Amino acid sequence: MIFSPPKTEYSNFYNVARYNLTWKVCLFLAIFMPILGITLSSLGEISVIPTFFSTAVVLVLLLLLKRNRTFLLSAAFFSIMGTILTQLTYILYIESHHIVDTMWMIVIILFTFFTLGKIWGMIITFFNLTGVVYFLFFVLRENLVTVKMLNNSDIIALSVNFIIAFLLIVYLINQFLITSKYAEHKYVKLTEKLEDSNKEKTIMLKEIHHRVKNNLQVITSLLRLQSREITDAESKVIFRESINRVIAMSKIHEKIYQTENFAKIDLEEYVTSLSESLIESYSISQKIETTIVSDLESVSTKSLVPISLIFNELISNSMKYAFIGKETGKIYISVLKKNSKIEFVYKDNGTWKKRENPESFGLVLIESLTEQLNGTFTLSTENGTEYFFIFEIDEKSSEF
Repeated sequence: MIFSPPKTEYSNFYNVARYNLTWKVCLFLAIFMPILGITLSSLGEISVIPTFFSTAVVLVLLLLLKRNRTFLLSAAFFSIMGTILTQLTYILYIESHHIVDTMWMIVIILFTFFTLGKIWGMIITFFNLTGVVYFLFFVLRENLVTVKMLNNSDIIALSVNFIIAFLLIVYLINQFLITSKYAEHKYVKLTEKLEDSNKEKTIMLKEIHHRVKNNLQVITSLLRLQSREITDAESKVIFRESINRVIAMSKIHEKIYQTENFAKIDLEEYVTSLSESLIESYSISQKIETTIVSDLESVSTKSLVPISLIFNELISNSMKYAFIGKETGKIYISVLKKNSKIEFVYKDNGTWKKRENPESFGLVLIESLTEQLNGTFTLSTENGTEYFFIFEIDEKSSEF
């Protein structure tokens, strides 16, 4: 349609709404200002000059809107020129009645707030208010002396002017509500699409983690089958440790698959499950009590596998060396967030019969995984075994 706003390049729905509002207000004035100008001219009103000038301005703005397909320049020009014309009418046309000029001032202020925002709206309001104060203190007395008595033609002119200004105020408010509702509707639709997309991706990620878990279990089964053919005791131990590492990673993917939040796992539940698996793997007959203290609400996806492998190595070492000859064993784990660091303490109450070689693969792996997580650790063997880790929290994402 000829009166429909041209299509714009805006991707932001609110900007589209502001452009449409600017176009419709200018079109409204382009239609009704000539009617007002003709009416004022036929009645001999001197305010016809700014009326026809305003008509020319809105026609130029319509061309500008159609050419540039943006609203900022046109809306700013409309607000500034409208303010100037209104204030000039107040000051220069001393013998006129200025009741309707106040209505036009409201139109300009409302339009500015709706299209250009709070800062521009406050600026335009300030200049209009300044003009009104100037009129009240320096022009009003002379205006009251020189203003003529209203005759029928004056009443008609004022009525037409008032009706057009009043209709424009109502139109502005109505269009603002319509365009805001339009933009809100668009954002609701977009949000719904994003939610649907997120649900699809969540299902897909769950399926991926489920398949990874299944594949790791297949690898575990293959390694176990392969280990049956090994006769060398030392090689069997290496195979079993490799199997346990795969199981540790498999359990992570199983926990992720079972949870609603992919970035969160229940540390206590995970470590308990892992320790039970390791007890079964090492054929430990003792009862192992696991205590976990943690205030860490979430673990980022990138940290899940490294931290799970560290848990596996630490618990495995305790199972192999700490609880030989003991009726019960205790493992204590503390994961606490302090400022921009994570303090992770692991200790057992065992009396080790054999110390792991400092150059062994297990300890090298712990060192490598700790560095991968931007951390450091110290090891104490005075009372059982105690590892003290410090990990840095990512400053950008504020997560571990």
